[in-house]
Amino acid sequence: MRAAPLSTFAVVALLVLAGCSGLPVTGEGEPTPDASPSDFPNASAIDHSVFDTHAAAMGNTSFTLTTEMVQKDRVPWNDEKNFSYKNETAQYLAEPSDSQYLVHTTGYFSVNGSTYSNGSTVYVLAQENNETTVTVQPVFITSVLNESGENYLWRGGLLGDEYDSGAINATYERKGIEMFQGVPVMRYEATGPDALTGGWAPSENASWNYETFSATLLLDEDGIVRHYQYKFVRPPELLDNVRYSRTYTLSDVGTTNVEKPDWAMNATTGS
Repeated sequence: MRAAPLSTFAVVALLVLAGCSGLPVTGEGEPTPDASPSDFPNASAIDHSVFDTHAAAMGNTSFTLTTEMVQKDRVPWNDEKNFSYKNETAQYLAEPSDSQYLVHTTGYFSVNGSTYSNGSTVYVLAQENNETTVTVQPVFITSVLNESGENYLWRGGLLGDEYDSGAINATYERKGIEMFQGVPVMRYEATGPDALTGGWAPSENASWNYETFSATLLLDEDGIVRHYQYKFVRPPELLDNVRYSRTYTLSDVGTTNVEKPDWAMNATTGS
């Protein structure tokens, strides 16, 4: 019998309390990495293809993915003191070999609640204005994770957005091997607006478009993305004065268990 995952609101509370932002401490109390730099890609190989390699490695392996998005917009545009915040957090539990997926979400863009999929049916628990509802939908209408390409690391159909693309296609540098959650990883970093490439650096001086940019990628020997985070900040003189950051952390690889939650047991179509 698999252990049931935490309830929606317990998980959300843990995410909020933990903050879910910033790179988790690595190396402290960990053994010396037993890996060679030759076991990892060169920095010049870091681009969108790392997501495809990740998807292939994770196809039959269970995992937990925790994400956080922080977006801060200036409103109105000419007011430096007022900002709107569009933040959200999510935790995905995936067991692809059994076609079992469970996600807990809260925030500006997401349903505050949980979604469970067993490969053929999707159950959605939502809370709004102190009311809780459960709906049942065919899997082709709503998916928890898309198992193709780079979207397998992110949310099916909802992530893999333009900021993800701009950040992963930046110019990275290798910063050395370290331990992360008991696994040797190579740390890759891209720092400063001038690290942005292509359409993200349309002028000779990329800082004209972005005041701040940074990205960190932790990649293990199998090509699995263990942690990925980035941050964009637009200059204050631009109208779309956005501060935008996203963090993805993978954990419990091979040990995540998913089962149908109690709230979905008695749900019926149209409930």
